[in-house]
Amino acid sequence: MGTPATVPGVEDRQRPERMAGPGLAGSIAVGVCGSVGLVLTGSRIGSVPPASYSWWFSLPRTAGPWMAVVFYVSAALMILGWLGLGREARAGRLSLPTAWLVLALWGLPLLVGPPLFSRDLYSYIGQGLIARRGLDPYTVGPSILGPGTLLSSIASVWRHTASPYGPLFVRATWLSALVSGPSLIVQVLVYRAFELVGVVLMMVSLPRLARRLGTSPGVALWLGVLSPLALYSFISSGHNDSLMVGLMVAGVTLAVEGRLTTGLALCALAATVKLPAATAVVFLAVNHVRSTGSAGRPVVERWKEAAGAVGLAAVVFAGVTVVCGYGWAWLGPGALHVPTELRVFTTPAVSLGTAMFHLLHAVGLPVASSPTVTVTQAVVGLAAAVGCLVLLVTVHRHEVVHSLGLALILIVVGSPTVWPWYLMWGLILLAATPAQRSRLMAGVLALAMLLVGPSGSPRLGGHWYIVVTLALAAAVVWLIRDRHWRAVVVPRAA
Repeated sequence: MGTPATVPGVEDRQRPERMAGPGLAGSIAVGVCGSVGLVLTGSRIGSVPPASYSWWFSLPRTAGPWMAVVFYVSAALMILGWLGLGREARAGRLSLPTAWLVLALWGLPLLVGPPLFSRDLYSYIGQGLIARRGLDPYTVGPSILGPGTLLSSIASVWRHTASPYGPLFVRATWLSALVSGPSLIVQVLVYRAFELVGVVLMMVSLPRLARRLGTSPGVALWLGVLSPLALYSFISSGHNDSLMVGLMVAGVTLAVEGRLTTGLALCALAATVKLPAATAVVFLAVNHVRSTGSAGRPVVERWKEAAGAVGLAAVVFAGVTVVCGYGWAWLGPGALHVPTELRVFTTPAVSLGTAMFHLLHAVGLPVASSPTVTVTQAVVGLAAAVGCLVLLVTVHRHEVVHSLGLALILIVVGSPTVWPWYLMWGLILLAATPAQRSRLMAGVLALAMLLVGPSGSPRLGGHWYIVVTLALAAAVVWLIRDRHWRAVVVPRAA
């Protein structure tokens, strides 16, 4: 599984003089300015309730024309501060206490400010209220609650949609609705506080995972928890991906440390928040059976251990589903179909399908747009599934955490709908592997959320499908050319 190693970026208690400096302090200060600027301007142009319902703090309406400019200047400051922090992390000057301090300073404004880049928090609140009223969130949507500020705050596409999430999360929304009271602002803050459990799990687990893999814990935290994409996704937007990813990273960490049974149980628990976390159970179990590091042990013994761990994971998965009391509808075709209902150009399959439609239409073939996109989604999804299968079959030849991270990225890229925060499923694991040196990964973590507007609406429209399609084609060509895919699957050690 890998052995601990002394690497740059580990908190260095023998050299405390390297723990701070003007570069580190300056980068943190710039990030604070960016975070504060985002929430102040976001109080007007963020994912806020209708104009009749103001956030608990807000800028004057007269500043309206300049809001968007200041918002994106603040986003640029956040990125600059984060890049400066990365320089310090790669030089070994980002200790674990300093990382916690940065999380507090950058995250606190986002925690108390209005939601940015997504309206999903309001959907969670709606699902909690549905469950609180004794209704089934897997059969009715938030529209059942009737008109009001909450329903107006939910993105229109989700107002009539049943919950696509796991029973543990739905039960958690019920609890949050129970304790938060009628105030929409309080409800948002309570749901965010709940998602902070996932952030804490990441902060605790990611450095341990990086040490186990012989990489830099400081850089892992810089990429996986302190990046703009992570902060916006897990704190400001309050996505339930935070809890899923936190439980999954904790489970993966325990598994690679030798506690396979507990690790798989935590990954199964993560899957009852969002189903993709079940991928970790499969990869970790197969790796345990086939790992070359266990070659000296009897095959039967390895199979028994893996079977016992998977069995416990299955018991956790089924037990949570039964105890939560919503039945198995969340695994039915209705719930699993929900992610396919929205088509945005940030989804490679949608952009590629749209490009195919226009190309076929231009040469005179009588095709329709929707079926062409549907077929393209199926083909891309199949290709992603094949890629995941190859990674699974060869997982024992490589590092399991890296293979799992790549598989989760493939699942996202091949899915019917892709939002920027989905990328965190795999990127946070890759942040603890030698792939943490990737400039491409740093670029994605810095800029990906800007594909969505402050209010949560997709930025890519019109002819942007051409850009996405060309970028996808270029990426495929690069992977094939000179077998660059080998460097992706098996990165060089640090």
